[in-house]
Amino acid sequence: MQVIDGAPARRHGPAAPTPLMEAYAHFRLDRQAIPCSKATMLTYEYTLGAFLRWVAREHPEVRRFEDLDVVVVRQYRAEMAERQGVHGKTLTPETLSGADRSMRTFFRWAVAEGYPVAPRILQMPKVRVPWKEPTRFHINQLRSILGACNPQRPQEALAVRILVGAGVRRAELSGIAVQGPDGLPDLMLDSFDRGVVELRIRGDAGAKGRRARRVPIVMKLGAEIKRYVARFRPEVEYLELLINENGRPYRNWGVDAMMDRLQEAVGFRIHAHGFRHTFATVATQLGWNFERLRSAMGHEDYMTLHRYVRLAMDRDLGRLEDWTEFIAVPPHVGLSRAVPMGR
Repeated sequence: MQVIDGAPARRHGPAAPTPLMEAYAHFRLDRQAIPCSKATMLTYEYTLGAFLRWVAREHPEVRRFEDLDVVVVRQYRAEMAERQGVHGKTLTPETLSGADRSMRTFFRWAVAEGYPVAPRILQMPKVRVPWKEPTRFHINQLRSILGACNPQRPQEALAVRILVGAGVRRAELSGIAVQGPDGLPDLMLDSFDRGVVELRIRGDAGAKGRRARRVPIVMKLGAEIKRYVARFRPEVEYLELLINENGRPYRNWGVDAMMDRLQEAVGFRIHAHGFRHTFATVATQLGWNFERLRSAMGHEDYMTLHRYVRLAMDRDLGRLEDWTEFIAVPPHVGLSRAVPMGR
């Protein structure tokens, strides 16, 4: 180090990261090694990164976990609750809850790694999110949506059928491929002789938590996928199944734009996750057991599924016989044993 007049010269440029920021870098490396999805890593940067930058700006004295106490964390949560988002409105409870979950994940990880986290931080109450009834579609609404799909864009009707027939998330829909990196198609016909067709949701193609799974689908949906590939899908270099009018695979914003067009055409709210809620509710009525439904939806546990059991009993979505055109009935369950809608 250069010495001037007997004293070390100060270095110019950005300040060295604090030990707390180095711990965050340690956390990110561990998460990437799991590995976490790109979306999850971005979420950590938007939430944890923002928190630690706020700490460095507002509380420069907090450099280590030893310096971080519950008062600082509580102050940050209070400021977030009053902060305005990009549209000039305060952040939603869902956004606040997501940031809270990321911070709790970080603090629990730090405890496991031996960092001295103040116990009261881990004991803070969770952010409350008001319960909202999830969007679900009646069979007549589903038919209206399919009727509103542009016949010049056959990928629209197919996307709707896949969303409701397999309960996939928006990103998972975009990731379904004609052929995966392993050379196998995501439409799995290896049990076709037993009357079973499955859709493969790959961990490397948008599956939440990178949890790969197979979802049983009706034969008609399998036939619609084959029909689209054989007759309508452009011959492009991309492996993804659904190709837009510009010859490129759909991404999240493209699926959202499709939902917006359909919503304008039918006059009621449509979003991709509403089809997932519909799938889970109807599948419960059709007799899917908890383990089969948990696996098909890609959940880690059964907590969310308990809500669908209750939802399956409180709203009439149409005759079960009509739904079997879209959602598979488990092989061991006949319609006579399924729970009638609205009972």
